Amino acid sequence: MQKQEITSLPKSLAEARAVGNNLYYTGVECKQGHLTYRYVKDRVCSACLKAKVKKASTQGGGNARRWANKTPEQLVLIYAKRKKYYVETTETRRKEKRRSVNKLKQTSDWIEKHRAAGKQWKQKNPGKVRANTIKRRLAKMHRTPAWLSPDDHWMVEQAYEIAALRTTMFGFSWHVDHILPLQGELVSGLHVPTNLQVIPGVDNVRKANKYLPA
Repeated sequence: MQKQEITSLPKSLAEARAVGNNLYYTGVECKQGHLTYRYVKDRVCSACLKAKVKKASTQGGGNARRWANKTPEQLVLIYAKRKKYYVETTETRRKEKRRSVNKLKQTSDWIEKHRAAGKQWKQKNPGKVRANTIKRRLAKMHRTPAWLSPDDHWMVEQAYEIAALRTTMFGFSWHVDHILPLQGELVSGLHVPTNLQVIPGVDNVRKANKYLPA
């Protein structure tokens, strides 16, 4: 790039971003004493990038020697392309991992392992279990409105009886879940019949205090 062209570049990083330019020239030497234009993407000067590539070409092999003939502009494009590929492949791997974990959680072996770990934790932490139980009980008391009728209280009891009956029939735990959690971060519901649903215990544990609209 000619000196006249360099001086016509934006004078700061903010100015370059504002006009959508990939290069800028501050007129100040970099840490290595180079007085040349810099790249908006990583704020490195072109001379430093050339020196880095040249050093890699003499010490390394393969790609390093092939990149030694590339201009800084070409290197920036190659870097952006490879970074995009890395991000896309990483996200794909994460999605596949999440799918495999979700499939694993649906197996009976995982359920039994999770249940055994939970029992072991409760045996080792009786104080925390007691504190959580009291906290949960108080939350239900505070979120149970005074205007509930006797029929409403009966329907709440029926939900817990249904959960106990299903646990006995199917051989695994069923819970009474609050559709709108009593202690949700974004929204909280009431301890009323219309806010209750009987679901498998594994799904209730996975849901925690989150609201999952249909």
